[in-house]
Amino acid sequence: HTDTFTRDHLPPPQQWPELLLDDPAPRYPDRLNCGHELLDRTVEERGPDRPALRSGDGGVWSYGELRETVDRIAHVLTDDLAVVPGNRVLLRGPTTPWLAACWLAVMKAGAVAVTVLAQARTSELATICSIARVSHALCDAR
Repeated sequence: HTDTFTRDHLPPPQQWPELLLDDPAPRYPDRLNCGHELLDRTVEERGPDRPALRSGDGGVWSYGELRETVDRIAHVLTDDLAVVPGNRVLLRGPTTPWLAACWLAVMKAGAVAVTVLAQARTSELATICSIARVSHALCDAR
């Protein structure tokens, strides 16, 4: 990662969980992007037309629509806002397909999503941003 904040703030190794790596089943590449694994892999395996998200108003986002939206947001994050892997990006808004799309886009950008409740107060947000050293924010305008 370009931004090593999260790695630098891991707990001491003696507090880490015991990793059982002798099982041949879990094989991971040197670099793993959960945005790609969760979204792109699903589109590849199941197709873009399957329903992915349902909104409170009855709207449905297909996996293809979700991937297109996520890729656009990730592009803005990396190319326009200069987000680099390891940066922390605050996400604030109601629980909607847009918030899910922003979360996946942050993952695809290699950043860390710091998701907060839409009801978070200014003082709470300031504390969270200070502790996490948030560099960018995506907020719902409501």
